[in-house]
Amino acid sequence: MKKSYQKAARQRKEGVNYKHDLGQHFLYDEALLSALVKSTGVAKDNKVLEIGPGSGMLTYQLCQEAGQVIAVEVDQDVLPFLRMKTEGFDNLTIVVGDIRKQPIRELCAPLGEDFFVIANIPYNITSPILDLLWESGLSIRQLSLMVQKEVADKLLALPGDDAYGLLSARCRYYAEPELEAIVPAEAFTPPPKVDSAFIHLRMRREPVAPVSNEKLLMRMMKDGFGHRRKTLTNALKGTVDNEKLSAAMEAQGLKPTVRAEELTTENWIALSNACAQ
Repeated sequence: MKKSYQKAARQRKEGVNYKHDLGQHFLYDEALLSALVKSTGVAKDNKVLEIGPGSGMLTYQLCQEAGQVIAVEVDQDVLPFLRMKTEGFDNLTIVVGDIRKQPIRELCAPLGEDFFVIANIPYNITSPILDLLWESGLSIRQLSLMVQKEVADKLLALPGDDAYGLLSARCRYYAEPELEAIVPAEAFTPPPKVDSAFIHLRMRREPVAPVSNEKLLMRMMKDGFGHRRKTLTNALKGTVDNEKLSAAMEAQGLKPTVRAEELTTENWIALSNACAQ
């Protein structure tokens, strides 16, 4: 076992009462955390939103590297450990509450434009947090997140891959994903049942192509992947005009039997634009 893992094991005596219902799996390996934070590219002229700081191990590294950090923590019981670990930093603001229930634009206003989101995301709310951030309209430069490896596989997947689905398509619409590292389960306390992955999602300034009606686009994606065993035309019956869809598919060079998991982001946008007319 690496020395950094051995050191992390000794630090697990700090007395945190881990809560399964909050998806708490903390990482105490300082060497690993430092390397992951450096991989984000965050610097002193950058500002960071951290979600679920827990006992403050990642927060400590962020405060060292970034100019300003806002950390949002829902668990009142872990706050003493968080504050103790980060005492002495004047560039940290701790907000107590559930990130999903915060006025997100007001919360992030002090971070200004082009800020980072860096976090060890609680596993049980990964998708809602991604949806919240993607749909917020905030000026986020990059999401650098620790997630379950299975989730990372979905975020990275391309059309034709087994893991490709709605989360994959939505991710490619909003961001460009990149895998940084696989982190084994035994690196965490308590260890989760699966390995994790640290992934960078570099947010797009603009979609890969102009979009006429984003709500329709997202509805088509949701309905298409919601009936992924059906052909696209059958999956989207009742969602869009079938004649418009068929004509748009033909214009895109797509077969009548094509299914949702075969479509690229550009395909989805072109089809939705045609159906929005």
